[in-house]
Amino acid sequence: MKPGSSGAIHAPRLILLSLVLLAFGLRLYHLDYQSLWRDEVDAIFFARSDLRGLVPLFVVPGHNGPLYYVILHCWTRLTGDSEFSVRFLSLVCSALAVPVTYLLGRRWLGNIGALVAALLGATSPYLIWYGQEGKMYALLLLMSTLSTYVYLVALERNRVYLWASYILLVAASMYVHLLAVAILPFHFLVFVVVWPRYRGAWKGWLATFAVLALPYLPLARWEIPLLIGPFATGHQFYSFREMLASLLFAFSLNAAPSRSILPIALFVFLLLAGLFLYVRPRDLREHRPVKRLLRGHEESIILGTYAFLPVVCLFLVSLGMPVFTDRYLITVVPPFLFLLACGVVAVRLRSSALGIACLGLVLVSNLYVVALQGHTKIKSDFRSAAQYVEEDGRGDLMVFLIPQGRPVFDYYHEDHSAWADAPYTNGGMGPVGVARAMEEVTEGHQNVWFIVTEAELWDSRGLVQEWFESNGALLGKGSFARVDVYLYSLAAEEIGTERGVS
Repeated sequence: MKPGSSGAIHAPRLILLSLVLLAFGLRLYHLDYQSLWRDEVDAIFFARSDLRGLVPLFVVPGHNGPLYYVILHCWTRLTGDSEFSVRFLSLVCSALAVPVTYLLGRRWLGNIGALVAALLGATSPYLIWYGQEGKMYALLLLMSTLSTYVYLVALERNRVYLWASYILLVAASMYVHLLAVAILPFHFLVFVVVWPRYRGAWKGWLATFAVLALPYLPLARWEIPLLIGPFATGHQFYSFREMLASLLFAFSLNAAPSRSILPIALFVFLLLAGLFLYVRPRDLREHRPVKRLLRGHEESIILGTYAFLPVVCLFLVSLGMPVFTDRYLITVVPPFLFLLACGVVAVRLRSSALGIACLGLVLVSNLYVVALQGHTKIKSDFRSAAQYVEEDGRGDLMVFLIPQGRPVFDYYHEDHSAWADAPYTNGGMGPVGVARAMEEVTEGHQNVWFIVTEAELWDSRGLVQEWFESNGALLGKGSFARVDVYLYSLAAEEIGTERGVS
């Protein structure tokens, strides 16, 4: 062994360990700074159920993520269900995804490219955001990336235990999130496209995909009728171009306040360089003939398929039933990172200074957005809204617009006051119907809290607000991130005084 070779072998491991610690630290910082939002509180309420109540969700139509709720149930029994403890589970999953990203990337990019991808994943504002959210998305990312890695190893080694591990990972991921199956067409295509390399594993591959149909059957019983039926998801329809643009901005800038063209241009440049200019350095060093050199682009083709095929699948589903939101495709963040890393390597091979500058600018962009996320209230701030109501203490009724805001408010303000849901007006209800409904829900109450969030989903014309302004006197108002709180008096004398009537 040559002097110093042992250090060279261990260097990637030490760098990777440093990146994992960096990922952990960035996700730990201000972990509970953002208030919980309604999906997180829904997860907590599911986790508070006993296991006998959670197990039936695996076969009940319409339920998404039952396995995550079971895991969260066990986790919160040990750690409690505070904001910090609930989100810490996602933090762990998100941090663990960094070394798995490295392991997967090394198979296509080699050590240097995989380390660059791991660095980008450790500092990714998007992955940090979902590593600080009490939902299943960080776990979905980890399981999807790990299943892809195990799948490639199983194709190469063709061992029963590897195929069994792959089946367990994919089956479990289906019950962590319904759209985990969107990654399977890519797995299928990898084998078909490069089957001569894996021809010895065709029996294990065929048996594995046959077995994978079994855990999907309980989901298929209600998913397929929904797909061909008139079910409304509440999601708006996105064209394929709009889906790609949304994913590009989400994966690159996430919660940045503006969609600046400069950083996006940098990300696009590196993605295109990764797709069209990247050739594995070993091929360049060996000076292979052009015909062989073309095989060096195989990684870019595979990564492009990995990145785009799940998006195409979700778009085809959305043609019949719109279901797109960027977090549902968190499973394609790894190939996004790989292509960026390929772009950095491709540029660096042509100009070392430019390659390092591109990587540095991406990291600066990432850390800038991470700092914004850690110091700016972005999620609906029910924590501050509940504190505002609690400190005032005058209301005897709470009216929520939208109703989904009430469980989040209750998480922070458990005084069990009388409450009511504002009427839904987006279905065509007019001012007369609103007046009738509001008179009914406010009857016998003098001071009413009106708590508003995402009003466009429930009352886009502001009819409920107009009713309060016409029939009550405003005693106080608090405005917080995506939550407004009003205190109205419905007492006739106060209304008259506000309007100057003696």
